[in-house]
Amino acid sequence: MKITRIEPILVGAPTPGVGLLSSRNYLYVKVHTDEGICGLGEATLESHDNSVLGALKDIELLVLGEDPRRIEYLTQKMVKQLFWKGGVIKGSAIAGVELALWDILGKSLGQPVYKLLGGACRDKMRVYVNGWSGGSLDPVVIREKAQVAMAAGYDAFKFSLALPVWPLNDPANLRKIRKAAETIRETIGPDALLMFDGHGRYDADLAIRIGKLFEPLDFTFFEEPCQPEDEEGLAKVAAHVNIPIATGERLSFLPEFKRLLTRHCASVIQPDIGHSCGFGTALKAARLAEAFNAFVAPHGPMSPVITTISLHLDAILPNFLIQERLFLNDWRNEVITEPLKVENGYITLNDKPGWGIELNEEVCKEHPAITPYTPRLHRPDGAVCDW
Repeated sequence: MKITRIEPILVGAPTPGVGLLSSRNYLYVKVHTDEGICGLGEATLESHDNSVLGALKDIELLVLGEDPRRIEYLTQKMVKQLFWKGGVIKGSAIAGVELALWDILGKSLGQPVYKLLGGACRDKMRVYVNGWSGGSLDPVVIREKAQVAMAAGYDAFKFSLALPVWPLNDPANLRKIRKAAETIRETIGPDALLMFDGHGRYDADLAIRIGKLFEPLDFTFFEEPCQPEDEEGLAKVAAHVNIPIATGERLSFLPEFKRLLTRHCASVIQPDIGHSCGFGTALKAARLAEAFNAFVAPHGPMSPVITTISLHLDAILPNFLIQERLFLNDWRNEVITEPLKVENGYITLNDKPGWGIELNEEVCKEHPAITPYTPRLHRPDGAVCDW
């Protein structure tokens, strides 16, 4: 079997809300072979479509004519043979191809991918919902949207507030964050899981203040309190806040995860299979985390394709914690032929070969590429903030 073509597909997927969430294109990657087996991957990287498409074009020459079942070999080629190993842009392009190769392998053997890697450790995967609030700060809206998500089967919730904060201390915005957190906890009750995504917006001192606000509300984890490369800051927050720290979605290579763990930056790592050069790197990072008694909660607020692929990883990990999923109650849930169903906070995988899904081509055609949008935040003095 030989690879004959790499086919990128863009699908426009605007995100509903109050303008504080990103609107993106789903970037799918199909790898075609001379035996008619086609693999599916995803390389969605918000607002960087052209960069990822260019990287795909660059690495395509490394895999054409190769046997797609030599996954680790081809991944090493894509990472090493153009000298520059790259970062998240190249890591996303490589992931799109690598994931499609796993799909081909599973289909060629008539088995789901998770069964090729030792089989499932569990019968179903716990899932939390992200993006459900639309970014709103209004307590009435927050309550209504939380109730909608609960009715859709979720019992674990993550939220994020895109506020342009001042460093070190910002009393006004701290009050807004606390009010939103209290509203959510009151609405979902004491037994539902609650998590907060800092999006790397905060310095360590401000993050510690925020974490202290959350402690009485029983948070499961505080995600990206600082930028991922600020390992000293992450370790400082972890040492001063009585909430587990989670991070890792922006990392692409195994040594980056090693530093997080050896420097005690996080109790939960969050590899993104669509950014970190694919399934293989995420699996290696998860095994590494297991040696540190750390847990894995894969990042995945993109399309149902990357969620489904992540579930194959979740199924085989002893140290799996919970899977992220973007709240989808519209056509985006139908972009795959086997739409995912959340029941009592869990998702179950099917036993079809490969990833067990295909793209719904008709739905994809109905939603052409859009101009991506990522919110741009500024403080009152005009200074640029992280979104």
